[in-house]
Amino acid sequence: MAPVGASKVLVWSIVLGIAFAIGMVLLVNKVTQTSRDRALAETNAEVARMESPRGPSMLDAAAAVASPFVAHIAAGRHADAYALLAAPYRDAVSLPAFAKTCAASPILAGARSVTLNSLRQQSAGTARTIEASGVLDSRAGAVPIGFVFTGEGGKLRILVVSLAGVPVLQGVAPR
Repeated sequence: MAPVGASKVLVWSIVLGIAFAIGMVLLVNKVTQTSRDRALAETNAEVARMESPRGPSMLDAAAAVASPFVAHIAAGRHADAYALLAAPYRDAVSLPAFAKTCAASPILAGARSVTLNSLRQQSAGTARTIEASGVLDSRAGAVPIGFVFTGEGGKLRILVVSLAGVPVLQGVAPR
């Protein structure tokens, strides 16, 4: 067997060192890329979960009652609007009296749309009310509007309607 020269050992050491270094770089890159892809997938899943709709908000639920209520009044469909009122209101105010009040108000009778933009919930024990406010667009101009809702049978019903802070439809006190 022929003796191995120092130069051959040196060359093979350098070649094997370079091959080892390249192998390590490729291995580290693959592990890093796999971890990065997994973290990105987890982050995207979390973002999608957080951004997914959780159902309508309470403000959306209030608007889903207030908008048709205003539309019914503007169209003169007082019985349809009356059906969206809470039982205490309907117990205190008859449909003809309600229709008369709505017709007598140029702001309500001339309503075009309502936009609710804030909401406040209050509760005591198991009872709760929701106060929503926004703007009523009417032929008479834009007017601040407020609603007090109460829950009946799993649905929101209107108990009080205020225009510019003044209750115009309310069933909590005799008139």
